Amino acid sequence: MLKRKCSIGIIDLSINNLFSIYKSCLEAGYKTEIINLKNKKINYDIVILPGVGAFKSGMSFIKKNNFDEKLHNYCEKKNSFIYGICLGMQLLFDKSYEFRKSTGLSFINGQVIKFPKKNSEKSLNLGWNKFSLKDKNYSKYFRKFESKYFFYIHSYYAKPEIEKNTIAISKHGKINFCSVVKKGKIFGTQFHPEKSGIAGIEFLKSIKELKS
Repeated sequence: MLKRKCSIGIIDLSINNLFSIYKSCLEAGYKTEIINLKNKKINYDIVILPGVGAFKSGMSFIKKNNFDEKLHNYCEKKNSFIYGICLGMQLLFDKSYEFRKSTGLSFINGQVIKFPKKNSEKSLNLGWNKFSLKDKNYSKYFRKFESKYFFYIHSYYAKPEIEKNTIAISKHGKINFCSVVKKGKIFGTQFHPEKSGIAGIEFLKSIKELKS
């Protein structure tokens, strides 16, 4: 008997280019679909909240189309798992100060703030970077990725209120920021695995192991 493929649903926020993450999930071996307004129910093994764009725009679309309610209802299911990428990770938090204060999904307590611009350091973190594990309990999942480079593009970063929710950190200038976050069935990365080549595909493959 063939083992059932793990299913992934990618939420279409209408502010993202979904092709790269959709293609990467297929390449990682998942049964992959786009979640849009036609989907009455969210019923996948993993739901991805992708991220390119502004916090306020993303949340406005989510609330206008009741995706916040759908996501919270989905999260109550026994085997649910939500993965936020870049902006998607930031939307998982209580609030952001991008442009002006906006409320998020509040799956994880904390806030999203801007990198300070100091001397030659830029507020925009753009390019390839590594992460280092802070919680060694996740070594079996992510230790092999600490030597790999992943792609980042963001001017704001998340600060979890509870320190143990920070699984790994990365560095921009002199600031160590949360680059991998987890709270129960809620997971997020500040970097883009779908833009990170072979390492990114392998990272996506590991998510189903983290869920199980």
